[in-house]
Amino acid sequence: MSSLPPFHSLSKILNRVKTIIDTNVAGNCFWLKVEIASINFHRSGHVYLELAENQNGNTIAKCKAIIWNYQIPQIRQALGKDFDNILKKGNEILCYTSIQFDLAYGLSLLITDVNLEFAVGHIEKKRQETIDRLKKEGLIDLNKRIPIPLVIKTIALIASKDTSGYQDFVKNITENQYGYKFNIELFSSSVQGNTAEIEIVNRLKTINQKKYDCVVIIRGGGSKIDLDIFNSYEISKQISQMQSPVFSGIGHETDITVIDFAANKSFKTPTEVSNYIVNKSYNFEQKIISQYALITEKYHKLLEKKNSVLRLYTEGIVNASNSFTQLRRGSLHKLMNRILSSTNVLINQENNKLSLINQEKLQHSKRIVNNQKEHINKQSEILYILIEKVINNKKAYLTNALVLISSSSPKTILNRGFTIPRVNGNLYNGEELPKDTEIKLEFKDAVIITKYVKKE
Repeated sequence: MSSLPPFHSLSKILNRVKTIIDTNVAGNCFWLKVEIASINFHRSGHVYLELAENQNGNTIAKCKAIIWNYQIPQIRQALGKDFDNILKKGNEILCYTSIQFDLAYGLSLLITDVNLEFAVGHIEKKRQETIDRLKKEGLIDLNKRIPIPLVIKTIALIASKDTSGYQDFVKNITENQYGYKFNIELFSSSVQGNTAEIEIVNRLKTINQKKYDCVVIIRGGGSKIDLDIFNSYEISKQISQMQSPVFSGIGHETDITVIDFAANKSFKTPTEVSNYIVNKSYNFEQKIISQYALITEKYHKLLEKKNSVLRLYTEGIVNASNSFTQLRRGSLHKLMNRILSSTNVLINQENNKLSLINQEKLQHSKRIVNNQKEHINKQSEILYILIEKVINNKKAYLTNALVLISSSSPKTILNRGFTIPRVNGNLYNGEELPKDTEIKLEFKDAVIITKYVKKE
């Protein structure tokens, strides 16, 4: 007898579940507010999602969801150019959905529509929460307290290099009608997408290592969702910590992003930012020109007044000096004569001293020259002896070398009774030769020709 308890198959249980779902909720559609925990755009055209509900940082519910490929065009039309910005991981969406249950794949939700207004409203809510947080932490106005230079020369620019906003800004500021020159350093960064936030924060941190006249963040416009990256708390917080004033030009006409609040100054477009920078230089130049004209005018008036006073003083001095000169002329002549006499006496005394010094120096120089001549003569004699000794040594060496060379010559060797063997004109060294090879034996007075037999 079996001891197993009664059991059911999985398909039977799941079929029961499917029957309950099909009976009670199948075909019912409803709006669902959820967060996208993950999303996968499959090559088949279907979109597979995992939806979640979070509470106090904890996930309390999860479910798979599908958007069939034939539903994508309708949803893309409803969301417009914000399609990619809304359907991404981490976003909260309001979607129109129904429940389906499959024995093999389990429970899933079928999404047929996504509400654009909810996504925009969620962005606005998050934007306000970020502003409130920055205010609470005392960060919202920090960058506004940094004074802006009277003239801006060095600009750190954060932008995407290939966008029209970047091109408009650079063209407008470099081709300004006044010919002003600006030093623009580009810190290229994405201005939308998943990596944009961390890229912009990193660029700001890099810029903050050096002092610039201003930091400019620009983008060429877009929808509210496109601009949502500029509602980032992390970007705004980093702006509040910058040592240079920050200008924003995000390319919006009515919407204001969080960084517009955090920046020192905000502008509607990148072109307006460049106009402001150029106009600051122009206004400063005009102020300098105006001040220079005012100073010049006051200078001329003061100069004219001083000239009048100077003329009066000059006339008085001339009159007084004439009277004084007449009174003092006699005493000046006497004084001048005494000075000339004293000067002549001093000059004669100094001339005598110089003559004595010259004679002493001349005698001393002659003694030095004579001493040096004697020293040179002695050195010359020593050098002559050394040279003669070296020459004699070299002659002896050459004589010995000639004797050695003469004793080693072939003629000398033959005179001693030796012979020189040659084969085909070359010196024979005792190597093996073919039989009957001719060998010439050179003696002192003759040459003998013999043949090779063998080598012993």
